[in-house]
Amino acid sequence: MMAEASADEVPDLPPITSPWSSELELGYQSLSGNSNTKSLNTRLGLTYVKDQFRQQVEAKYLLAEEDGEEEKRKGQLELQSDFIINERAYVLGNTSYIDDKYGPYFRDFTLATGIGYRVIRLESMMMEIEAGPGYRHQEPNIDEIDDDDIIVPETVDELILRGSTRWIWKPSKDVELNVRLTGIAGNSNSTLETQVSLTSAISEHIAIKLSNTQKFNSWVPDGLQKRDGTMTINLLFHY
Repeated sequence: MMAEASADEVPDLPPITSPWSSELELGYQSLSGNSNTKSLNTRLGLTYVKDQFRQQVEAKYLLAEEDGEEEKRKGQLELQSDFIINERAYVLGNTSYIDDKYGPYFRDFTLATGIGYRVIRLESMMMEIEAGPGYRHQEPNIDEIDDDDIIVPETVDELILRGSTRWIWKPSKDVELNVRLTGIAGNSNSTLETQVSLTSAISEHIAIKLSNTQKFNSWVPDGLQKRDGTMTINLLFHY
């Protein structure tokens, strides 16, 4: 009769890992008294990685009110699909859609392809660069045209050149610095957007995230600044 195997002889099973990962950010502010303002910003990020494919989806929403009137309402959706060629190079397709009620363009749609390359591949640091051609469609926010609006009052349909750089550094287990630069060059206007975020973990699935976004335009009407910035402090839930 065979003896029963002891617990020490049972091999450990490998952990089950999911190809999906997700992040949810929530930020809300309300001021009353002499100043009556409210602001809400949210972000949802989904990533799917399996074999040679990487799919990323990011959705953002920002709402701001002052004295009961809307000051800002902006929604943004970005999708990117990567086909990994080797440990460093990949081919990409990127789609971005912005719906901005009070911005210079009511609808802003870009579609681009290109090549990506992972310049740095370390345990605590990663850097990727992307570049390629694309197409841009923009519909001016005619209802909001004013002297202080950054806008060309014409519909834009043009070829563009898109470039992007992403740098991630984890100096410790609980802290992460993320920097992303995205540039779009076209005949009507060229933009450079920088996103810098610092994340500090509170627990395994919850963190505090401080983000600063700056957008630079190559052309604006006389008397206006070429830079527009936003800063947020959110709770981040990741799984």
